[in-house]
Amino acid sequence: MESKDLNSCLMLAVNLDCPVSLKALFDEADLKDTGVELDSHITLLYAQGRELDRKAFLPDIEGILGIGYENFIEELRDPKTFPVLDMFELGSFENDSDYIILKLKKDTELFSKLEKINRGLREKYGVSSDFSDYTPHVSLAELQPGKARDYLGSEELKAVMRDSVINLEDIMASYGLSNEPEDRKQYFLTGFHSVDRYFRMIHLKEE
Repeated sequence: MESKDLNSCLMLAVNLDCPVSLKALFDEADLKDTGVELDSHITLLYAQGRELDRKAFLPDIEGILGIGYENFIEELRDPKTFPVLDMFELGSFENDSDYIILKLKKDTELFSKLEKINRGLREKYGVSSDFSDYTPHVSLAELQPGKARDYLGSEELKAVMRDSVINLEDIMASYGLSNEPEDRKQYFLTGFHSVDRYFRMIHLKEE
């Protein structure tokens, strides 16, 4: 089923565990719209104006990864915890909003898998992108235009990331009219860590 009204987003949910709250690292006056990102994830596919069938996504990924699919699912079922900076590096996107992100390093095995999934899904569904390259990343915060550079040079942010860890959780699908969190409905396509994630999100929102 497809709808011209909804946007579809396939995500790899992750658990970003920081020694201090990210909210303590960003000046509230510098934040915009979403602000500090609590729903940590890596986007696998974004289809604007299309409601793609979420029941097809896991079979799609299995077909794309082939014999590597079971290993990928096992990494979600029993995830290893990695120091953030072993796999990611601080970066930014700068446009109508600035975003501070953790950009997945290209020399990691995870990058190869996610790039393959993104390319395969875009080809199957005919999804185009405004960006020339797929950049798997975890967003940390949405900022007012021109503010990203201030935080990329922040020694406090770098120190927190050096002591932070991350692991993979589940594959999720999200649908909504916009990209605002309160507008979107989310569905777990795998449910290995759904309960833990649910209560963690409640705790983060209460902070």
